[in-house]
Amino acid sequence: MIRIGITTGDPAGIGPEILLQALSDPALRRRIEPVVFGDTRWLARLADEFGWQIAFEVQPAGAPLPDDFRRGVLGPEGARATLDGLEAAADAARSGRVDALVTGPIHKGALRLGGFAGPGQTEWLAQRLGAGRVVMLLAGPGLRVVLATTHMPLREVPGALDRDELAATVRLAADELRRYFVPRGPRLAVCALNPHGEEAGAPGLEERTVIAPAVAALQAEGLDVTGPISGDTVFAQAAAGRYDAVVAMYHDQGLAPLKALCFREAVNVTLGLGVVRTSPGHGVAYDIAGTGQADPTSMRAAIETAARMLEREADA
Repeated sequence: MIRIGITTGDPAGIGPEILLQALSDPALRRRIEPVVFGDTRWLARLADEFGWQIAFEVQPAGAPLPDDFRRGVLGPEGARATLDGLEAAADAARSGRVDALVTGPIHKGALRLGGFAGPGQTEWLAQRLGAGRVVMLLAGPGLRVVLATTHMPLREVPGALDRDELAATVRLAADELRRYFVPRGPRLAVCALNPHGEEAGAPGLEERTVIAPAVAALQAEGLDVTGPISGDTVFAQAAAGRYDAVVAMYHDQGLAPLKALCFREAVNVTLGLGVVRTSPGHGVAYDIAGTGQADPTSMRAAIETAARMLEREADA
């Protein structure tokens, strides 16, 4: 059976709650063998508080949380527990003790408190697992989005775009999408950066010097890539089935339409990591931690996506 290592994420957020809710489904536990990395006492406390059961393996990670641990805020204890869980799960994946990783939501400040410059779990895992280039894929029912750049200020995006880097990102995404999602080979659309891909009615600078040349190079390699396509139309085309994934130039260009269409089901997938890794497509939601209002749909989708990716790879 597939063994999936799952971290609770920041214990001060909703991560432990959505994990316990998702794994309360016997049908899901029959499909996979979950191995949860986190504070066993904290999980037991939450299970008792909300009436959930812990019917799966829990691997303790780090020192136990204090009795007066506060929910709903970023703090040093939660940050340490976040990193302890990540380290234990990543090492289990590297050693082959688990077949895939599903990481719970964290606050990026936790990584900074732990001494990692950031920006997020994707980069932390790439460093921990010795991966080279990694690519963020956000997937929901009917739409997949690949990010050419990730968490950076919008003003820095144009300068960060590079023809060879963009081509390498799309090339890796195409390989991994074929491996895990689209065996026939994905049809990819590449977004323009500027509105309508233009400046004063003429092709925009980035479209002329970066995006179009990268697309041409990839087409010459035989990849099914189209672009640059205006960002105000390409996502509707992809959602209608014309493309298997859209390559967005910056974070919110891609995630705004994806989350508008499928916020609850969105899953973050890391491509190129060397191990299957998924995560819920939302954050820690400190404001509702401990209220019982957290929706486990995205966590469940992340677990199911990891299982499907492993099954697809085994069938290839």
